[in-house]
Amino acid sequence: MEKQVKRQEIYAGKVIHVVKDDVELDDGTQTIREVVLHNGGVCMALKKDGYYFMVRQYRYALGKDMLEFPAGKIEKGEDPDEAIRREIVEETGYSAKNIRKFSYIVPTCGYCSEKIHLYYGEADEHPGQHFDEDERLNLEKYTFDQIREMIRNNEIDDSKTIALMYRLEIEGIDG
Repeated sequence: MEKQVKRQEIYAGKVIHVVKDDVELDDGTQTIREVVLHNGGVCMALKKDGYYFMVRQYRYALGKDMLEFPAGKIEKGEDPDEAIRREIVEETGYSAKNIRKFSYIVPTCGYCSEKIHLYYGEADEHPGQHFDEDERLNLEKYTFDQIREMIRNNEIDDSKTIALMYRLEIEGIDG
């Protein structure tokens, strides 16, 4: 177990906060931990008529377009179950029914507190998309087998999408 001795805030942003902690290890050794604090995210495999909705969007940090299951950030104090209902309508234009929550993944446990909650749902009503003002994405649809093949061919390398596909498969949903 590691004990925080002192915390210094390095950066407080819109999406992340970065801190530098002085910590003491169980044997008394002193060291530093740099941590990115993040409210977490949600991701859903939303199915309609045998196809899953996916979003293609440019990811600045990687400098390329990524193909992903619809996902988004959890607002401070927001329940993940509410966040996914909000995000799925924003990105796909559909509400979801028959929602199943699987659990969450921890994408980068070495330095970041982010947890991404994984869901499955079926498309329901169509109130229409409404993106955040700085969001640009294209909605696409693929079968389970097409998505699996794109993962196999490294056309999809987004970790939350890959983890959610695995969960669908082990839960017996289209697997």
